[in-house]
Amino acid sequence: MAAKENGLLYLVCFLGARVMHWDEGRVAYWILRYHETGEFFYRPIIHGPFLAVVNDYLLAFLPATDFTVRLPVAVVGGLLPLAALLFRDRLRNAETVALALFLAADPLLLYYSRFMRNDVVVAAFSVFALVFVVRGIDRRNPAYFVPAGASFAAGLAAKENGLLYLV
Repeated sequence: MAAKENGLLYLVCFLGARVMHWDEGRVAYWILRYHETGEFFYRPIIHGPFLAVVNDYLLAFLPATDFTVRLPVAVVGGLLPLAALLFRDRLRNAETVALALFLAADPLLLYYSRFMRNDVVVAAFSVFALVFVVRGIDRRNPAYFVPAGASFAAGLAAKENGLLYLV
């Protein structure tokens, strides 16, 4: 749990300190358009509606800043180490902690969890879908397939290449 909390703390500290990258700016523009008009049109450049819809709720009570639009990606990326806990049935305690620390401190995950794009979101939801499927099979409990399906659907809502994670 400490790895998750430290990861989340790092991800939100100074989240809005950096000026948006042009790629983030394009997506932010369409997020603001969706927030103002309520109209969403699929554009391959911004992928699925996940960020637009989630940011629409955030922008209802937070100002439109770099911090605000990056927050959903940072939170999803920061929660990724929790996936390690769902592998406890298959891993030793030390391996579970090592996986959680890796997911919390990996430089690429840290960087892209602070970058407002869909890549970390689709990856995190796909990992959670996998974890829930494995847990459902291990425990012979089909109830785990419900959060697996929801996670997979959220990944597809973030980015269409979520289908490739099935392979």
